[in-house]
Amino acid sequence: MRCCRAFRAHRALCGLISGYDSVTPPIKAPRFFLTARLTLQGFIVTEQMDVWPQALKELGERIATNKLVFRESVAQGLENAPEAFLGLLRGKNFGKQLVKLV
Repeated sequence: MRCCRAFRAHRALCGLISGYDSVTPPIKAPRFFLTARLTLQGFIVTEQMDVWPQALKELGERIATNKLVFRESVAQGLENAPEAFLGLLRGKNFGKQLVKLV
């Protein structure tokens, strides 16, 4: 994040699996949140189930029209699944970690 673009920004926080077994916080630069006066709010998707059908519709439309582009980590082959899983736990993936079987 660049300071000039992030002042007083609002960010949603989800997906901290790489920090589940860690004693150190998964956020590497907490001072930045203070100096940039960021608002950081966590959410759990299961708390939003009332809007889930509408969200799926809107997100699907945005993906189909390239208005929402996502990145994901893809490991090739079942033999690479264990390393992909360990990488997921270590925070080495980007977005969803998938294993392509074929």
